[in-house]
Amino acid sequence: MQTRDPAADPALAAMAARGYTARPFEAAGLRHTVFSRGQGRPVLLMHELPGMDGPNVAFADRLVAAGFAVHLPWLFGPALRSATLGNYRKLCVSQEFGRLQAGVTAPVVDWLRALAADLVAARPGQRVGAIGMCLTGSFVIPLILEPGVVAAVASQPAMPVDGRYLALGWERDAAWRTQLNVADADLAAAADVARRDGKHLLLQHFSADRACPRERLQRVAEAFGAQAEVHAYQRPGERWRLLRFSPHALLTHEYERHGDGDVTRQALARVIAFLDRHL
Repeated sequence: MQTRDPAADPALAAMAARGYTARPFEAAGLRHTVFSRGQGRPVLLMHELPGMDGPNVAFADRLVAAGFAVHLPWLFGPALRSATLGNYRKLCVSQEFGRLQAGVTAPVVDWLRALAADLVAARPGQRVGAIGMCLTGSFVIPLILEPGVVAAVASQPAMPVDGRYLALGWERDAAWRTQLNVADADLAAAADVARRDGKHLLLQHFSADRACPRERLQRVAEAFGAQAEVHAYQRPGERWRLLRFSPHALLTHEYERHGDGDVTRQALARVIAFLDRHL
């Protein structure tokens, strides 16, 4: 069982200074700290591979400003600091995260589903939104199986990833482009529940994102049919370059790097409008 003591990490005092409350949540044999802020409609926000770093928390702040109550579980990595490579090395051998394998729903998803159910139980009848990004992007798919989760955002789901294609644009096998680190049965079941219960899924990425290929989003959209919408973003004049990572973190790191008028602002506005519409 994984444990963390918020009082033992000075970085977490900064979370309190930003208005976040912290609580441990235990389920499915796992224990993680959940940070919450806001009084509006609940949104479960899962951070990206770099960890619960500054750009990820800034995105949570923007959702709070838009009128949502954000619940941000601290799943891995150091708080308020990016550690992309270190996190990847640990998670690719982690049983909790299913070793990031294609076609496998990670055990941490059971914990996330329990957290979503807990948010509903705290306010019976409440409709919950879920956002996953990068490594957690596809986790929202099995979350749709929870009765209270009615709107989910899968932003640039990046697992599994082909490191050679990411850096060089070359790939060993194009089959990985459609793969998800979610079981095929969970994808089919979530799509059935979405159609039956009128739940909705927003899929988005940069069109030039080599970590999240178009074919992956197409596969999910085809499974969900009319319950899914897909959006791809491209910056004018953006060119592919060898040995340079493509744009990826649509709502966080890329948002922070670029100013007003950038496509990341369109992406944020679309996410907020989507949650407003369905919550």
